[in-house]
Amino acid sequence: MKAEIKNLIDRGTYRKLPLFEGELPENSYAQIVEIKPRRTVRKHYHLHQYELFCILSGEARLGIGDREYLARPGEIFLVKPRTVHWVINERDEPFRLFVVKLNYQGDDSVWLD
Repeated sequence: MKAEIKNLIDRGTYRKLPLFEGELPENSYAQIVEIKPRRTVRKHYHLHQYELFCILSGEARLGIGDREYLARPGEIFLVKPRTVHWVINERDEPFRLFVVKLNYQGDDSVWLD
């Protein structure tokens, strides 16, 4: 099945594009996320969901727990529930990643200062 490219949703510092809505197994969700140039997605965590990130393009600082990585295309990261994570895009180009959410039960994000 080919992904349905429909509505790009703007969230301020980033945009997301839901994929395969209603077609994935229950409690799963897939999307492409684009962090805008010179923007940050601030620290947050999810109560129940796992997130699997596959970097598509660009480079950014990706924080997971107490570590920070320089995330590059082709790399894959796993964020477990209740693990604080964030993204800092210091470049003049978007940072794009494919995100699969497992144990997804709707938006369970907890945003930190």
